[in-house]
Amino acid sequence: MQVCVKITRYVRTFLFSISALLIAVATALATLNAIVRFAGKGFTWSEELCSYCIVLMVYLAIPYLEGAGDQLCISAIDLWVKGKTGQRILNYIRGIITSVIMVVLGYHGLDVMMKAFKRNQVTYVLQMPKGVLYAIAMICIVVALVVWVVLMLCNKGDFDHDNA
Repeated sequence: MQVCVKITRYVRTFLFSISALLIAVATALATLNAIVRFAGKGFTWSEELCSYCIVLMVYLAIPYLEGAGDQLCISAIDLWVKGKTGQRILNYIRGIITSVIMVVLGYHGLDVMMKAFKRNQVTYVLQMPKGVLYAIAMICIVVALVVWVVLMLCNKGDFDHDNA
């Protein structure tokens, strides 16, 4: 059972590393574009690429944050619930609610992704296939869902705070 936790830990860490790389790329591109615009020119592709880097960064970080318990939550409830057993029950409830939301997002996201592929939609400036961008977001949602299932079944509802 701990093998599943370790595998998801490595996958989460890998995705989070890519997320960190994307924010660095977006920052560098935005800075470069600002400097070049100051000189009177600009890169239109840079703005679009920065936008996609930021959006993908968020999706790539979701599995890591969910697995570590660092995702947004109502901490007043955490403070109200005392004891390890109460926290574990709260984690199960949170995991179930999050999983249901991710299934709904995944269902509708799959529909959008398939329509984008079917219609051969591309981005405005870079001409990148939108279906690929949507597919990356879908993969991240699926990984986050798998992380929650692994934590609930293999880690008994506890978050995975260990580093890979």
